[in-house]
Amino acid sequence: MMSANGGAAPPARARRAQRLTDRSRSELADIAAVVLGLLLARLALAALTGQWPWLAYNPYNSYSLQARAWLAGRLDLGQDYPWLELAIYQEKYYVSFPPFPSAVLLPFAALWGEATPDAWIALAFSVLAAVHAVRIARCFTRDSRVVCASALALLTANGYLFLCLNGWVWFFAQNICFALTLAAIDHALHGRGAASLALWACAVGCRPMMLLLLPALLVLLWRAMPEAARERTAFLRLCALWLILPALIGGSYAALNWARFGHPLEFGHNYLPEFQRAEQGQFSLTYAWEHLLQWLRPLPLTGEGRLGIPVSDGMPVWLTTPLLFSAGAEWIAARRRRERASGAMAWLLPLITAVYLFIILCHRTLGGWQFGNRYVVDVLPMLYLALLAERPERGRLDGLHLALAVFGCVMHAVGTAALYNAWI
Repeated sequence: MMSANGGAAPPARARRAQRLTDRSRSELADIAAVVLGLLLARLALAALTGQWPWLAYNPYNSYSLQARAWLAGRLDLGQDYPWLELAIYQEKYYVSFPPFPSAVLLPFAALWGEATPDAWIALAFSVLAAVHAVRIARCFTRDSRVVCASALALLTANGYLFLCLNGWVWFFAQNICFALTLAAIDHALHGRGAASLALWACAVGCRPMMLLLLPALLVLLWRAMPEAARERTAFLRLCALWLILPALIGGSYAALNWARFGHPLEFGHNYLPEFQRAEQGQFSLTYAWEHLLQWLRPLPLTGEGRLGIPVSDGMPVWLTTPLLFSAGAEWIAARRRRERASGAMAWLLPLITAVYLFIILCHRTLGGWQFGNRYVVDVLPMLYLALLAERPERGRLDGLHLALAVFGCVMHAVGTAALYNAWI
């Protein structure tokens, strides 16, 4: 076979290698663009709030304290830190949050002691989230404009922009969970079951309700398998192998809980003074209706016509989570087109999201000090996946998504700066 210029055409293997090289270059360019966009957003917010990673002293360093306690050979902290949320059990003080972030900090605590670089680690996980957001988008489209716009909207037009600024205990775990969840979805889309489920188990060690994501990951993995591996018995064998490491990771959480509180599922929240004082406890159906009304309330304007920013328990969810509208619009449009391409995922992702949000509504608080609704950030990777899976090749709603993303980015940038400057 001759090429157009009279020379021999390159062999098929060389052509495939060239396509892979071009694809890799395109992916790296998209990743670089999104990481740069995220870093510029972080730079602007750091300039407005003073949350520079090299200046940020972390007064809310529960995970660092726990890591140092482990290195010293003890499970409790040895003393009270009144400004932190600590569980009190048998007159000892424990970090009440799931332990994976402390595992991340162990080598840093060994090297730097109290001065763990929490803000730099938070920044690193933000970059990791950006990388996997791009890789997920490229599983559905090769259009760099759509890939970069979608990933940047996920990272900067929602509550994630607020909580990735520093290493404060409440935000640090969510930041890590967000990045690990995106990584788990990315690996599942590429058929890497062991890596996907191990990362998912680590995300559960940051936010236990991420347990709900497991069915979606298994469906993604099944769809990514070769035809022979989709047979039920063969796939179940693969799942058994993939779940060995997650089971060991989950077992380490259970063992730690048992050693500290005498129960494998008790992370310590039930021993927080705040929840011990609450008549209905940490979770109750009695909280759901009031919290739903908080999420759906009208625009909270002050008497001067300015937006009132509450310092705790969030704002109307419709105002601060534009990805809900984007994913919902694409889902409705796909159902009207009667498309069945996404199969079970078309119903599974909305169901998981709805259950997750309902559990949040049943929690005693909606997130404490924050701008927006930080608990809702946990479902953003699922909404992102749903949006990309439902979007047709010719995205007729892309203009709507862009407008919502611009609104969300401006809202969260301005709100985050206003809240930090009013409080600190």
